[in-house]
Amino acid sequence: MKKIYKILAFAFVLANITVSCDKIEQDNYLVFSGAVGEWFDGYYGVGDHSQRAIIEKYTGVRCINCPNADIAINDAVAGYGDKLIAVAIHDSSVFTRPIGETPCLSTPDGDAWSHFFGVYAAHQYPTAIINRTLNGNAWDLFTPTSGINSRVDDIVGQTAQVALDVDAQNNNSTVDIIVNLEFLQTVGSDLTLTLLLIEDGLVVTQRQPDGSDDENYVHNHVLRDVITDIWGADIECTGNSGEKRIARFQYAPSSAEWNLGNCHIVAFVADKATKQILNAAQCHIQ
Repeated sequence: MKKIYKILAFAFVLANITVSCDKIEQDNYLVFSGAVGEWFDGYYGVGDHSQRAIIEKYTGVRCINCPNADIAINDAVAGYGDKLIAVAIHDSSVFTRPIGETPCLSTPDGDAWSHFFGVYAAHQYPTAIINRTLNGNAWDLFTPTSGINSRVDDIVGQTAQVALDVDAQNNNSTVDIIVNLEFLQTVGSDLTLTLLLIEDGLVVTQRQPDGSDDENYVHNHVLRDVITDIWGADIECTGNSGEKRIARFQYAPSSAEWNLGNCHIVAFVADKATKQILNAAQCHIQ
């Protein structure tokens, strides 16, 4: 599966490619809306072999139970440290319609996930899923006001199959992202790498459990953009234990309203067929 890539400057590629769809292939580069990436052989591996979990919370500013879920998730993140990564996703349901003149936090990418995982159809908010795991033949969706720790414990207690770390540097109009992968076990299935941009510190009116509206509510972990295709970029690898790979991306954020100083890049590796997440990492944009 390994490819030999041409060495070209990212700036040259961006200047000479017109992106008209979510993903196209050109000159051995992975080209996405707003980003271009390339795979290389790794050398040093990943120092931290921790198994991490991602909790994806589907939420909305008109959801009166969502503030209680925020409290529970924030407490869990504080307890697990960097082993638990939170992402707050606003889809196109009635619960996400802005209150008054406040900004809309919905994204097309989050909406696509909401429909795929059955959140939108169930119409129950807040809803969460951790590492996109299954409960029998169904997605393990739950209300994240409780039940978080037992699910996270089941995941972070496992031995990681793949280790990864991510670094992101703000380079004026673009963000340069490097993801290091190291296979700790042989993985036989095809894998994908997905990159997200999330933002903290957004003050947007939120409806409260008592029905009142808090105009000073602070939203964290808010999904702003899926940098890759929503189902990720194919990982070019053999999947053999000990293999090391590096993915380099240059990403041009599509909105000047995003405060990159409050943003993180989240990276996760998933099984291409099942969509289940194997491991994840995040970093602040420097």
